[in-house]
Amino acid sequence: MLSGAFAILSKALSLGCLPRVQVIHTSKKYEGQVYIPEVNFLMGLASIIVTIAFRTTTSIGNAYGKKNTRKSTAGSSENRLSHDA
Repeated sequence: MLSGAFAILSKALSLGCLPRVQVIHTSKKYEGQVYIPEVNFLMGLASIIVTIAFRTTTSIGNAYGKKNTRKSTAGSSENRLSHDA
């Protein structure tokens, strides 16, 4: 996902579709390896917002369309061990 976001933004920048941002080329060997601090920050912020909004991986999975009938047992190692057996 990260590679795709950076690739799309890189192409959009080269076409002049977006305002100029700092693009750092991280590899002399591979042409497509870039780092864009603004995109990295926004994706990190979006990840934090999704984590806070959904609270559990089960909720995120349900929003994504995955069916999970087992209740979340966050913080209880005894429950996790008994379910794994």
